[in-house]
Amino acid sequence: MKSTRLERRAEKLQLATGVTWTDALKRVRSVRPGVPLIPEAHTSQAVLESYVLSGLAWPMVDTHNPWGIRSVEARTDSLALTFENDIVQPDDSESMARELVRALVPCSDKHGEVHGIPGVRFTADDGGIHFQRIGLPGSLTVLGVPPEEWDTALVLQRRENESDGKRFCHDGSPHRWDRGEAAFRAPTTRTVLGRHHFRKRPSAWLASGLLRRAPLFRTIGVPLSTTAWTNLTDDGGSEWIIEYINEPLADAPCYHQGFTDLLTDPECGLTVTGTIPECSCNLASESYFGCRFYARSSIGQPGALQVRFSRRSGERARSCSDGLNDYEARRNLYRPLPEYLVRSRAGTGC
Repeated sequence: MKSTRLERRAEKLQLATGVTWTDALKRVRSVRPGVPLIPEAHTSQAVLESYVLSGLAWPMVDTHNPWGIRSVEARTDSLALTFENDIVQPDDSESMARELVRALVPCSDKHGEVHGIPGVRFTADDGGIHFQRIGLPGSLTVLGVPPEEWDTALVLQRRENESDGKRFCHDGSPHRWDRGEAAFRAPTTRTVLGRHHFRKRPSAWLASGLLRRAPLFRTIGVPLSTTAWTNLTDDGGSEWIIEYINEPLADAPCYHQGFTDLLTDPECGLTVTGTIPECSCNLASESYFGCRFYARSSIGQPGALQVRFSRRSGERARSCSDGLNDYEARRNLYRPLPEYLVRSRAGTGC
């Protein structure tokens, strides 16, 4: 158990971001008490991160960590994501590198629709894969994927694009926005596609905040799968719905309480106010059930959050884990929360 305030703050940061203990201590020592341990992204950076989460939200490859993210290092104007790259895929042609190329590298189709992140360009070296949107502040670094695997994924995706009538935007316009991308530098609501891109900005703060805390999901239980999608909200933003299917490692109620506590923690959480979770932990373990948590901005920003804790227990858990050759590897990802990080909710029924 951590004994000092500094150590406890570092432990919260480590649980939320997956960084090493040394890096967590270094960050905590560099900021004053009361200053957020995970900085909030500025507007342009948040929009970039919103595109990243949107691209990864429904993985096409098998991942252990939530969205395949092992750890996160955040600054106001940049984000470094370390991805897993050692997961054997059912389809030999798939990999984390291919997933990231599909999600991040912009390409346009014959209808003018842009896939990936409009305006983004990249370089790859031993220090990672580096992304920036041309003429806009903010950057993203992908770690954990060797540059040679990235290059191979680009070649494979280019072939697939050609057969589907698509093309990479950077091929013809390496240093400027491609004609197909230009409409999305400052998207309007005149078209359906424009509205899709226009909607990202109002709730980008939320998508960015979730991405910067992706490893926090490992505090819930054995991660079986993580997906996400959005709905529109009546305040002009988007509701992010996170579906986290897990197997709790402890047969006890409130297995999700520590997660919601840290997600709303003043030092390492989001600026949200959450409801008491809709809890069904006391139902029979063979039942199909899941608890839910709802939250909105505590400072009036557009958007909303819903986290679905879809629990698998008993026979349902066994039938799921029997089909996973890597179940033990997933089990080892779980990060238990110390008692002092879980606030009691006496009288809530949870």
